[in-house]
Amino acid sequence: MAIFSEIRPITLREQIIEQVRTAIIEGRLKPNDHVTEMALTKQLGVSRTPVREALIVLERERLVVFAPNRGYFVRVFTEKDIDEIFSLRTALENLAARMVINRLTDADYRHLLQLIERQAAAIKRGDKKSIRSIDMSFHRYLIDISRHELLIQNWNSIVAQIAALLYIRAEAFPDYDEYQVMKDHEAILAAYQSGDVAAVAHINEQINERVAQNCVDALRHMEG
Repeated sequence: MAIFSEIRPITLREQIIEQVRTAIIEGRLKPNDHVTEMALTKQLGVSRTPVREALIVLERERLVVFAPNRGYFVRVFTEKDIDEIFSLRTALENLAARMVINRLTDADYRHLLQLIERQAAAIKRGDKKSIRSIDMSFHRYLIDISRHELLIQNWNSIVAQIAALLYIRAEAFPDYDEYQVMKDHEAILAAYQSGDVAAVAHINEQINERVAQNCVDALRHMEG
């Protein structure tokens, strides 16, 4: 067993991106908050150049938006945004399913089951940050194993937006049943194990439609 994890070579720009992205996903930066270059350079103790570069990347990820003469603001999601994000997610997950369902090994299934078990443990201890992180890890594993570069690239383009929306849902509905997410993963795993790609597609569509509606309801709740 490895004692240490691999050290990641990470640039200053990437560190800034990671910090701001995490602040948005975890709700420390909220929709429509003003994100200024000056504030970031002061709080992070860096020069303006990597901050400016980081904000451009975050704009491409659609986590922030740029307003001329005003600067950057945390993105405010609309119901149309939610529909587009989750319909794209469904398409990507179903493409991945078609590619990997016949190549998953016993080791892959064990890993996915371990993620579900870790999720159950996180739910029991009320660790919502870990619950959402493991949720994304479960889906990311099935995407990454496709080894389809364009598929992975498109998934990465929406994953932070999905995480931000799930935080909004958690904030709007603090009593949301986190066990539902675990049950969803169990259903996905069972569909993969059946070898029936149509069954996987059906469960993916059902889950994403429900989660999208949850996020729309959360958006309306926060606005109301």
